[in-house]
Amino acid sequence: MTQITPIAITILQHPEGFLFIKRRKAPYEGLWALVGGKIAMGEHIPSAAEREVMEETSSQSLTDYRLHAIVSERLIDTYGLLSGHFLMFLGSAKILDFKDSNREGDLAVFTMDAVRENSAAFLPSDLEMFQRFVSHEDKAIEYHEAELVYTGGGYDLNYYRDDIL
Repeated sequence: MTQITPIAITILQHPEGFLFIKRRKAPYEGLWALVGGKIAMGEHIPSAAEREVMEETSSQSLTDYRLHAIVSERLIDTYGLLSGHFLMFLGSAKILDFKDSNREGDLAVFTMDAVRENSAAFLPSDLEMFQRFVSHEDKAIEYHEAELVYTGGGYDLNYYRDDIL
């Protein structure tokens, strides 16, 4: 039985653009993604987001955290079977400093143009969330759903919908 995994991910705005991590571990190895990870038992979402950002970036300058959306993402394997289900809490924050590399992956700042030009190198659902929420000014928290299909050589975004409620 597949369990739902709670995840806190954060769009990180840096003075030179946006900070992404190139994942070193499966299931998203080699893809640029938003910074974040699993929420620990008993941990509140903002605390988990801050902890994950600090762990993955070694930053001491995270400010202005805001929660934007809850995304239910299913991961489908090459046989069409459910292999993962993530309940993601998407936020944004500002960051001034980071280390280029850590155990989770390499970090780099991308401008909006660089994100568009290199879109194939990004995890499709993270790219979709980034594009939808990078300039999100609404106060209301939204609920979204996504499904990724592993093709054996990469991931395809089967769907991303926000018209559920």
